[in-house]
Amino acid sequence: MSGSASQYLRLWRHRWVPSLLVVGVCARVPLQAYVFAVLLLAVERTGSYLAAGVVTAASGVAYAVGVPVHGRLVDRFGHTRPLTIAAGVNALAFTGLLLAAHLAPSTEVLAGWAAAVGLSLPPVAAAARALWTSVIADEGIRRTALTVDAMVLDLALIAGPLLVTAVSAAAGPSWAVGGCAFVLLAGTLWFSTLPPSRSWTPARRAGSLAGPLKSPGVLLLLAVSVLTGALLGVLRLGFVEFADAESDPAAGGMALAAFGAGSLIGGLLYGARSWRSDASARLRVILAGYACGVLLLAAAPNVPALVALSVSAGFFLAPFVICNFELVGRCSPEGTLTEAFSWGITATFAGSALGNLVAGTLAGSGTPSAVVFAVAAGFAVLAALVARPKLLGGRETADSTGTAPPQRSGNAVQPSEKGPS
Repeated sequence: MSGSASQYLRLWRHRWVPSLLVVGVCARVPLQAYVFAVLLLAVERTGSYLAAGVVTAASGVAYAVGVPVHGRLVDRFGHTRPLTIAAGVNALAFTGLLLAAHLAPSTEVLAGWAAAVGLSLPPVAAAARALWTSVIADEGIRRTALTVDAMVLDLALIAGPLLVTAVSAAAGPSWAVGGCAFVLLAGTLWFSTLPPSRSWTPARRAGSLAGPLKSPGVLLLLAVSVLTGALLGVLRLGFVEFADAESDPAAGGMALAAFGAGSLIGGLLYGARSWRSDASARLRVILAGYACGVLLLAAAPNVPALVALSVSAGFFLAPFVICNFELVGRCSPEGTLTEAFSWGITATFAGSALGNLVAGTLAGSGTPSAVVFAVAAGFAVLAALVARPKLLGGRETADSTGTAPPQRSGNAVQPSEKGPS
C-alpha cells in the first residue's frame, strides 16, 4: 500500500473521523450552496444583477463580522451552547429572508435579511478544523485530516451549486434557500451533539484581547484570504452572467460544480505526496497557478468550453486551502485556534462580498464575461504578491525539512522536539 493511501486509511480508522466527515458534509454543503441560492433568489425577485450583488454582499459582510465573534465564544464556552443558539437564530433569519422575498422584495429589505442570515451563521467549519487537534494526536495523520477537510469543502462546492440549480429549476430559488436553511440547522445540531464536540475543552487563552490578530502571520494570511475570497465572489456572478448571455440557466451551476471538481482533483493530488518545501514558500506558487487557471476562463467561447475550463480553474483552490490551514495552525497563538480559523472565514467572505460588488458593477455596465474572469484572476495575482514567506516563518515538517512546527494537543500548543519556541 502506498504511503499516502496508508495515511488516509489510518485516518479513517480513528473512532470519530467517519462521523465528523459525514456531519461536515451536511453542515458545509448549505454554507456553499446558500450564497448561490440567495443570488438566484435576488435575481428572480429584483430582476437586477447589481441588486443581487448587493444582497449577497450584505450576507457576506455580515458573516465576516459575525463569525469571529462566534469563534471566540466557542473558544471560551465550548461547542454545544454557542453552536445550537446560533443555529436557532439563523433558522429564524432564513425564514425572514424568504418571507421578505415574497412580500417586500426590495433590494434594501432583502439585503437586511440576508445580513441577518450571514451574521447568525454558526461557525461549524472553524469548530471542526480546531477539533481535529484534539481528536488526532499524530501530526502526519492530522495533516491528512486537514487535506480531507479541504476536500469536504470541495464536495460542498460541487454538490451545493448542482443541488441549488436542480431545485431552483424544478421548484424555484425559494425552495433552494429553504432547503439550505433546513440542512444547515440539522447539520449544526448533529455536529454539536457528537461526543468529541460535546467534550471539547477550551484551552486557557494566551495573549491580549486581539487574540490571533496580534500575530503578523495571521494578519498576512487574512489579507490573502480577502483577495482569494474576492476571486470567488467575482467568479460566482461571472458564471451566472455567462449563463444568462448564453440563455442557459443551468450553465452557472454546472460551471461552479466543475470548478469544485477541479479543486477536489487538485486536493487529492496535493495531499497524496510529501512536500520538501516549506508551506510558506509553496503558498506563492499555488496562488500563481490559481491565477493562470482562472485567467483561462476568459477564453471560453461557449458553455461546454466554460465548464471544461472551470475544472482547471479550480485545480489550485484546495491546495491553497490546505496550505492556508497549515499556516494558520502555525501562526495562531495558544487558545485562539477556533477564532483564528473563524477570522479566515471572515476574510474569505469579506473578500467574496467585495467580489460580488465588483462583479455586479461590471455586469450592470455590460462588461463582457471575459473581462470579469480576468478581474477574478487579478485578485489571485495580488494575493501572490502579498504572500511574503518571510512573514510566515517556520518549517513545515520534521521528516521533510528537518524541523517540525508546533504540535497542538486539544486546543493548546505543545512545542515539538525541534520546533520554534
